[in-house]
Parts: sequence; structure tokens; C-alpha cells
Amino acid sequence: MNSIIAFKNYQNKKELSAFDLNQDGLFSSNEISAEQKAAMDKVSNDTARNLAHFTLIPFAIVLGYGAYKLKKKIDMNLVA
Repeated sequence: MNSIIAFKNYQNKKELSAFDLNQDGLFSSNEISAEQKAAMDKVSNDTARNLAHFTLIPFAIVLGYGAYKLKKKIDMNLVA
């Protein structure tokens, strides 16, 4: 899940950097357009990236608990 968010973040930043014609990391007046503003909004208003830590914690707990129970069950079958 986190890798999906990281990939989407990379994709958005790559799209935004395409508008930086002189590759200086800043947008001059001739580089700013409606498309550039839309790309900038995608990067700066990425709620999924900002909330990923909170939304993935319950998922990680459930996944970890399931893995723990599965390992415990496998270990019990090996002993018996």
C-alpha cells in the first residue's frame, strides 16, 4: 500500500518537473501555465500521502496479527 502511494508521489513530481524548462527547481513566469498549476496542486494537496501513516496502521496491525497467528499455528503443527 505504501509503495503505491510512493509511486504516485513520484509520478506527480515527475509530471511537475516537466514544466521546469531550465531545470532550476523554480518556476519562472514563462513556465507557469494552467497545466503547471494543476500539476502543482496534485503535488501539494496529496491527502493520501499525508494520511498514509494513519490509514495504514490498522492495516499493518491486522496483517501482523494474521501472520503471527499463522506462524503460531504452523509451529504447533510441527511440534505435534
